[in-house]
Amino acid sequence: MFVICGEALFDLFGEPSSPESISFDGRIGGSPLNVAMGLTRLGQEAGFFGGISRDAFGEMLMQKLHREGISQDLIVRSDHLTTLSVVQKDDHGHPAYTFYGANAADRMIMPDDLPEFSEAPTVLHVGSYTALVEPVAGALKALIEREQNDTLVSFDPNIRPTVVPDMELWRENTEALMPLTDVIKVSDEDLGLILPDKSIDDIAQGWLGKGPGLIVVTRGADGANAYCGNRKINCHGVKVKVEDTVGAGDTFQAALLAGLVKLGVRNRTHLAELDDDRLIRLVEFAIKAAAITCSRRGADLPRLPELEKEWKALK
Repeated sequence: MFVICGEALFDLFGEPSSPESISFDGRIGGSPLNVAMGLTRLGQEAGFFGGISRDAFGEMLMQKLHREGISQDLIVRSDHLTTLSVVQKDDHGHPAYTFYGANAADRMIMPDDLPEFSEAPTVLHVGSYTALVEPVAGALKALIEREQNDTLVSFDPNIRPTVVPDMELWRENTEALMPLTDVIKVSDEDLGLILPDKSIDDIAQGWLGKGPGLIVVTRGADGANAYCGNRKINCHGVKVKVEDTVGAGDTFQAALLAGLVKLGVRNRTHLAELDDDRLIRLVEFAIKAAAITCSRRGADLPRLPELEKEWKALK
């Protein structure tokens, strides 16, 4: 089973309705929750580990998990409130986030809340601000350290300046997690925030030397680069009419992880054995999945029949 760790929240999409008011469309979100949903929609077994409130928003999140077939066995319920993320798009459809989540349920996970697995997860994925803010970040690091020898560990920094504006903290945290991580997926925008003076190639090669076996850098409409050992592959983007990019990175992440497991990757040794052809097919599959999400409003991730051709090509 894939175990996806982190936050589940509500995105409130704001649109000016008059010079003095804003109308909001509330949608379930949270990067890790989206990744878990993306995996189940791709036919994978996924569980979510995170804190979910008992408030009205939290109850809706639990119902969403049930509808999407995501295991709820690892969830920690509490009376802390649900994080709210206000999202407003720029002229290019890119989302800007403002978070209201101090002491919210997704952050208030303690080491004592860590699950015990009867069987080691196939993949353990962490990402976004819950990998940085305390106390949840410390708990997740302890979980990774406990499980890293028995599972493939994946990490997406998913920088959120409106949650923590200090980019040095994001950079330090990312580098601290590298020795514990097998796969890192990161956007070029995030790299520009935490390492603005370095090239993508230099960053990726430097990170590979610190532990991970695979680095994938997404470049929006321009596609993605993958770095594995001394190799680099570049895959072009897929042209679509963009509604917005909310959930695109999470879609890519889910497709990447599902594809790795379909290719038989279970550890760093298997990552090193990926040849260029399989690596290209893997990244192209993730790009196509993300493009479908970009064509729809909000994090409406694709289902397996929409990617049947690309899925069958993964072998």
